[in-house]
Amino acid sequence: MLIDSTLREGAQAYGVYFAAADRESILQGVAASGVTEAEAGWAGQDDLAATLRLGARVAPSLRLAVWCRCCTADLDKAAEAGARRVHIGVPSSDAHMRLRLGMGRDEVLQRVTTVLEHAAHLGFLHVTLGLEDAGRAAPDLLEALARTAARAGAHRLRCSDTVGLLTPDGMVRLVLLARRASALPVAVHCHNDLGLATANALAALDAGADGADVSLLGLGERAGITRAEELAAALVVLRGESYRLDMLRGVCRRLAASLEMRLPPHWAVAGENLFAVESGVHLHGVQRDPALFEPFPPALVGAERRLGVGGKCGSAGVAAMAHSHGLTLQGDALRRHVRAVRDKACALGRPLTDAEFLCAGR
Repeated sequence: MLIDSTLREGAQAYGVYFAAADRESILQGVAASGVTEAEAGWAGQDDLAATLRLGARVAPSLRLAVWCRCCTADLDKAAEAGARRVHIGVPSSDAHMRLRLGMGRDEVLQRVTTVLEHAAHLGFLHVTLGLEDAGRAAPDLLEALARTAARAGAHRLRCSDTVGLLTPDGMVRLVLLARRASALPVAVHCHNDLGLATANALAALDAGADGADVSLLGLGERAGITRAEELAAALVVLRGESYRLDMLRGVCRRLAASLEMRLPPHWAVAGENLFAVESGVHLHGVQRDPALFEPFPPALVGAERRLGVGGKCGSAGVAAMAHSHGLTLQGDALRRHVRAVRDKACALGRPLTDAEFLCAGR
């Protein structure tokens, strides 16, 4: 299960400010893609209540949660804003406990109990306890936190690789430890500082995790977290799940435009050049059978295939492109056209348009 955190983790990204139209687009696009749970923001956020109301109106299928610190005051704020689900974050490594909270293990465990009991008193429908910096936490401390969470009424654990240092093997070990420690469902929150967030999230799900946090375009602190569009594509193509990748591509591209964020053309799922082909071997292969060089058809993500001819093309690609325009090129004529196409494309620094291709050999 994917848990979208664009409106919480994504909103924390440096320089990112979502307008009301962005929030509506995110909520609608995420829900339309088949994601069923999302974080609407954090306790104390100025527009939290409005976002929760917006979600109920434009994306009623989404179960919206609010992120809270491990303190009763945040739970009160979440309840006042209309939240019915909360994600409570608590430091789970000794360094974070000591330097952020100025507390020892026993004090933190007692606070977890107090806060979870307060959540039950407030009547939240679902409570997740998020173990921050779980990737660097001592195993015995993680086990104690998991057991405490289960006893005090949490519904789920969320293990966070807060600084993105885990590898897939390390993430698998973390998930297995959390599952052994209690019977609670386990979700993961993977940061992308080493570019491993999607791989780590996929490994976690394969190891038995019940959910993984994602964010559109991977937006989040520093290098962000698991990209929603990437992990969804992996689950659809490799695991047969049913997320609507075309909806995710659409909302990603709209969000990037709204944020004036330059989307790399080769970006997985959302990139403009995802199915653009120019190099000779690939062009020839795709013209014979697209499946030779494409892992899935463009329609799956709402994209279109584009074939370009230029400085990387060979005779087969040029001949096939000419044939598509009703021309037959062979022998010396084909060789001259290939040379002319390559020279023209290199001079322009891009593939040729159809008109430029047809005129190249003249």
